[in-house]
Amino acid sequence: MYTLNNLLNEKQYGFLPQRSTVDAAMAAKGFAQANLQQRNFVIMISLNVMGALDAARWPSILCNLRNLRCPRNLNNLTQNYFSDRVAIFHDNTFKVERKVSMGFPQGTCCGPGFWNILYNTVLNLEFSSHTKFIAFADVLVIPTQGKTPTEVEVYANSDLARTEKWANDNKLQFNESKSRVMLITRKRSNDVINP
Repeated sequence: MYTLNNLLNEKQYGFLPQRSTVDAAMAAKGFAQANLQQRNFVIMISLNVMGALDAARWPSILCNLRNLRCPRNLNNLTQNYFSDRVAIFHDNTFKVERKVSMGFPQGTCCGPGFWNILYNTVLNLEFSSHTKFIAFADVLVIPTQGKTPTEVEVYANSDLARTEKWANDNKLQFNESKSRVMLITRKRSNDVINP
């Protein structure tokens, strides 16, 4: 629905028809190649949202639906879907019931769509013109370019700070053990890179 109306950011490649990990990888590769041809430095950062579908908070999704001007009947249906939900575990001897206020059951049909609605907000933030964001499901790739190692580091850190604020605002965390940073450059004899 939202992709047809161009409401979801084009930088999201996950859980959408006709878009795949290959498309996301090619977008990152294209950014790097274009900048390496201009003799720029590129920092490629990959972040993984910890427990993405489990950690998606429903109030954030509902707020984003309002911001996307979701039709009232669909907004009401979503609010109803999110209300009075419980998770139940029981075996032969006992039963535990807990109220649920975030996340989606494994294999749910609507969970990926709701995740994209939540994730759309990070892709719509204002970042420097030196940075491109590429999202696939719960992975966020942030390629940044600059003329010098110091310049590219400054731009990358600035945009990472905005990304971290978004995560904090939405009560999400990035998984440090699955996150990576890589400097990409062409070797130049006249460049000195301080460690």
